[in-house]
Amino acid sequence: MERLVFSGGKNFIGKDVIQFEYGLNFEKQIKSLNAIDQQLSQYGLVKYGVLNNLDVSISYNFAQEKTFVSDQMRRANGLSTIAFGVKKKISKNYSLQSNVGFSDNEMGNVSGSFQLFAISEHPIDNFLAWENNLGLSWPNGSPQANLMYLSGLTFTFPKPFDIIIEYYGQYNPTAWNNYANIGIGYYFTQDLMLEAYTGYGNTLNQQSLFYSINFYWRLVPQYYFKK
Repeated sequence: MERLVFSGGKNFIGKDVIQFEYGLNFEKQIKSLNAIDQQLSQYGLVKYGVLNNLDVSISYNFAQEKTFVSDQMRRANGLSTIAFGVKKKISKNYSLQSNVGFSDNEMGNVSGSFQLFAISEHPIDNFLAWENNLGLSWPNGSPQANLMYLSGLTFTFPKPFDIIIEYYGQYNPTAWNNYANIGIGYYFTQDLMLEAYTGYGNTLNQQSLFYSINFYWRLVPQYYFKK
């Protein structure tokens, strides 16, 4: 089995390997001194390695947002999304990923979304990995594409810990949203991992604080361990 270099959901998982992911995210957006949005979201994902250089996945995400004015909740809504993804390696350190999603809000309205990313993943020595993503996203049926980007460093020292630093965001003609986070990953085993993050963002000129925790577990066929 190829040694884990990248944390959690990064890199390819390997042929016939099945990976399960589950995550929780809490975000607070401060609109003004008296107006605050809070969002709690959770996701589950199953990924399968068709080949060593080809992964497919299916995921489900549910997000609930609440608006508070002067500590009184004034509005609440929810959004559920199911998505299908494909990731294909095109050269040693480069790959392409596409995702198709369908969202359903509490009013019963269904909309589609599409994402396409170019990804570079570069291991540096035995303790450092550098990942960069650049792509386009058409959210919730919008004809206007968002430019998506991410740059992240993963430090694997001292083992079995990872330290992850990421900067990412999205841009369109009406808004430029930026986020930065720092996280720590812990490998319980080579195939079971936890990541915890805290971060800060600027969304439509609103300040945003968020916290997240993610679990990754993969099932590896026995033939990987045979000599």
